[in-house]
Amino acid sequence: MRRVEQSRPNEVERLSFLVLESLRTMLEDQFIELIDSLVRAGGSILEDGEEFREPPLVVLRFYRRRVSLSRVPLFGKAQSVVAVVRQPADIDGTQPAQVRFLTRLAMAANGRFPPWRGLVIGLTALVLTPDPIGPTDDAMLRAVLGIRLRRMRVVPFGLFRVNLGQEAIAMAMKSSPDGLFTEPVLLADALCDKFGRYVPLIDL
Repeated sequence: MRRVEQSRPNEVERLSFLVLESLRTMLEDQFIELIDSLVRAGGSILEDGEEFREPPLVVLRFYRRRVSLSRVPLFGKAQSVVAVVRQPADIDGTQPAQVRFLTRLAMAANGRFPPWRGLVIGLTALVLTPDPIGPTDDAMLRAVLGIRLRRMRVVPFGLFRVNLGQEAIAMAMKSSPDGLFTEPVLLADALCDKFGRYVPLIDL
């Protein structure tokens, strides 16, 4: 009779981690495929992401689209940038932490896209988070989106938090001049069809 050895606890943990990591990668790939088709159809160009150690930040990819604010050379040029990002380990779902995160991402975009490509960077952030999406997240993101980023060329127009396992999103958007930065609305329409959202109850 063949004896079956029990797996050691650390081996079980390792296998569980590999399974979860494989599932996360698969979900991320499917999400990125969805985003890629939408944003590219709007005229954006794919650019490689970046990884920063301090402070930690992993940008999976950027999308960039040229925007004309006016006919004035250089000063009339802008860029619409979509960043697909993993939420860093030192960031949680609280408003102060999300403000730090948005500032960190804006600094990365500010350094990545030089002024000669466009003085203004209209930023849309798609953040993949392990934190559960809750009923107050939309309001929190609206407050975060309202901050003023000092000494930067970045103007955030859209902020999305996506939990792929939960299949839920929270988001906030603000209007752009003459509707030139269209990515937030484009992504919101598509993501709301695919992911669940918390809708406040209406008192009757």
